[in-house]
This record gives sequence, structure tokens and C-alpha cells, in this order.
Amino acid sequence: MRVAALLLSCAIALAAGRAQAVEIRLGSLSLDWPAGYAVKSARPPFELSGPGGAKVLVTVMRPGASANNGQEARAKLEESVEGMVTAQAQKAGKVVLPLGRQVLPDGTQLRFIGSEVNRLMRGTGYLLQYVLLAPSGQIGLLTFEGRGEVLREHEAVRALFQTVQWSVGEGSMAERAAFTEKVAGLLRARLTDSEVVVAEPLTLKVGELQANLDRVFGFCRANVQSCDGELQRYVQAVVDVHTKAGMPATKDALRLTVRAADFGSTGLPPAAAKAVTLHRPFVAGLVAVPMLDSVRSARLVTEGDCDALHLSPDQTHELALANVRAILKPLAEVAQPVKPGAIGTIGGDFYESSRVLSPNDWAPLAQAQGGVLIVALPAKDAVLYSADDSPAGIDALRTYARDVARRSPGRLTDVLLRWTPTGWQAVP
Repeated sequence: MRVAALLLSCAIALAAGRAQAVEIRLGSLSLDWPAGYAVKSARPPFELSGPGGAKVLVTVMRPGASANNGQEARAKLEESVEGMVTAQAQKAGKVVLPLGRQVLPDGTQLRFIGSEVNRLMRGTGYLLQYVLLAPSGQIGLLTFEGRGEVLREHEAVRALFQTVQWSVGEGSMAERAAFTEKVAGLLRARLTDSEVVVAEPLTLKVGELQANLDRVFGFCRANVQSCDGELQRYVQAVVDVHTKAGMPATKDALRLTVRAADFGSTGLPPAAAKAVTLHRPFVAGLVAVPMLDSVRSARLVTEGDCDALHLSPDQTHELALANVRAILKPLAEVAQPVKPGAIGTIGGDFYESSRVLSPNDWAPLAQAQGGVLIVALPAKDAVLYSADDSPAGIDALRTYARDVARRSPGRLTDVLLRWTPTGWQAVP
């Protein structure tokens, strides 16, 4: 089950915790998890596995500034959150654990609710939802799913929330910039005859090669003790590709991405600058860009690549888009309709943002939302969408999107898109 909520790209770090417990830090939220829990996914929503096959999803978010402007605004936020989890609980099955409230030792407000879920042949299961409302404004949303009795499982996990700790400053721009400079230094030491340029945080230009650091950055934040080894492997892979005169062009490696209109137009060597001619206008402020992808790096497609593949620029775009659609799950599997006032999320794959390059795929979702679909692309691996095109709804989506972008290692754009039967339109 995917809970519609804002996902922030926060990293996870593991450290030795209390006896029989492990401290798992999820961005600004830290909890001491009992033995038997392990991190399965370091990408939002963060996923953990628990005893007996339990599945845990954790989302950490920060509401817009308006939510912290006074007690009335805070009360409306809490009411909205309570309404959201109650609706999810009722939709999941029979509500066995009514909505409860508790104040934790650090002042954090805890909300919880539990449902009995009929899993047919697999027997009875449970869905437990917990919301943490920090005094500083941050919000943590945790859902527990598995087989068992609701009340018994609630008693087994409720002590977890006595260990809540909040911190600030995780995943800052300064941290991303420092990481980028560190990798750039490692590459310069190996490639003394080549220019290594920082294009932006977590993006390097190594000659004509673009080296994306998003994935290795996420790994290092999730696996602190293994970071140095992974960095050495990453640097070696980039060096190998560079010394072999760049990534070879193959049809299978083509990917079509959406980028800001000025992407790749500055700071490139002359040969790579020719790749910009393959950009195609998408909507105001955005372009469709074909790239060649590998596990650890990517580079812009050039006219020379098109010639080598015996493809015209238009054919290159068509094949690159087809390849992206083939590697992504169908939209219907990852995006459920939302009601006005809610924000849906799609995340996990580096090319999630490329979904908007196939506007016809979005038609069923738009129709299910009464014809209203507004989409935000805050990061390369995250898409937000809503069914509210009122000024307040658009402002809320834009605020959340900017917050996601600010914390994401793969920031993309603050442009909002409105779906129409003839394609996307930029939202002023």
C-alpha cells in the first residue's frame, strides 16, 4: 500500500544503538528500532522489513511555512493529517484501533490508528498508521503492514516512539557540494590530463562525459562504513569509461529525459556542446533530452552517436522514449487517483520524471480525478501530482515541490504541468 503523502529525499544512516536495538536515522528523524528490523530501501518512501515479514514504510516531510504561522494554522494541519490517516484506515478494512493521541517525551505529538485487513487466502492482516508531529514542524508518517492482530502488533511497536529524536540540516546543499568536490578531487588525481568540472551539486563534467553522483551519494549516506570502498569503485568506473573514449553508443542505452531548457548548454567542450542540438522543446522552460545511460554514469547523445547508430535525431528521441517506458512500471501501478487537497507521489527510479514525456499515459488518471491533474517534477526520481487546480491547491503543490527539490540530490525543476487532452501546459 502506498500512502499519498509528500516524500522527501532523506538519507538513512545506521549506527550502533542501544542493546538489542539499532538507531536508524531517516533525514531529521531518528528512532531506535528493536532487533528484527532492517532497511530494504534507502529511497523515499523508506522501506524496512520487520519480524514475521512485516513491511514498514516511513516518510519524513516538512509542511509549507504557512502551516507554522500560529496555532490556528497548526490546528488545521493536524486536522488534515488526522483526516488523511482515518480515510486510509477505513479504506483498508475494519478500524479496530480508533484514532488515538499521545504526547511523547520530547513534545512530539503522536497520532495512531489501526485497521484489520482481510487478506483472503492469507488470513487476517493489519495496517497500523502512526503520525509524528514535531514541535519544530516536521512530520513523520509510518505505516506497518503484515499478518497478525491489530492490537497485539500495536502493543509490540508503540514503545518505539519513545525513542524519537529530531535533528536539522540533513542533506543540505553544503553537504551535496562538499561530496561533489570530494569526488571531483578523487577523479582529478586519477585523470591528470583531463578537465574535471563541477557542473552543479552531484553532477560532474569529465571531458565530454557527464558523471552523475546521485546514486553513489545516496549509497554513502545509507552505508557510511562502506562509503570509501564504493567511492573507489565509482571513480574506477568513471576512469574506465573516460579512458575508453567515452561511453559507447548503443541503442539499448538510450534514455529520454526531461531537463531545464538550459541543461548542458554551458561549461561543455565544443564536441559535447553539439549534443545540445538534439534537445527538443517540451513545455515552457523544459526540454526533452536524449542521453546514454549506464549504471554509474550518463552522457548527452551527440549527432555523432546518431550517425553511429544509423538513427535520425527524431528516431533517436523515439527509441530513447520507448526504452524509458520499458524500464518503468506502468503508471496505473504506481499512481492512484487522489482527491482535491491531497498530493500523490511517484518515486524510486532515476527516470521517474521522464513519465511526463508520454502524456497519453496520464489520461486515465486525469479522468479518474475529474479531468484535473497538476504535476510537479521536483527531482529526477520523484513526481508529485494533485487533483486541485485552485490557487490554494497549486500553491500547496508548488510549496511541497520546492521543499522536495531543496532536499533532493537530483533536483530538477519548479515548473508545474497541467494535463490536457492535447498535452501538458506549464502552470503560471
